[in-house]
Amino acid sequence: MIGSSQGPAERAQRQLHGLFPEDPALTAATTWATETLRSAQLDPSTAPLRSLRALRRADRRLGVLAARYLVEAAAGRPAAPGRRPHPPTVL
Repeated sequence: MIGSSQGPAERAQRQLHGLFPEDPALTAATTWATETLRSAQLDPSTAPLRSLRALRRADRRLGVLAARYLVEAAAGRPAAPGRRPHPPTVL
C-alpha cells in the first residue's frame, strides 16, 4: 500500500504529540504557535504560508504537516479529521 491509513491531520497530531508529550490536547502547542506568530506580527488567516515558515524557523523539528496544523489552529480553523486541508494561498 502506498499511503498510510491516517489522514494529514492525524499525522500532524502524532508528530505534535512527539514534540509536546505533556500536552495531549495540543493546547500548549497551539498557544505557542499563536504567541510565536503574534511576536512575528503575522496573521495566520491572511498569511498562512509566511506563518508556516515562521513556525518552522522557530522550531526546526516541526514538519510541514505539523506546522500547517498549528497555522490552521492559530487561525481558528482546526483541521477536520479525515479531510485534506486546503493549500495555502500563495500571493
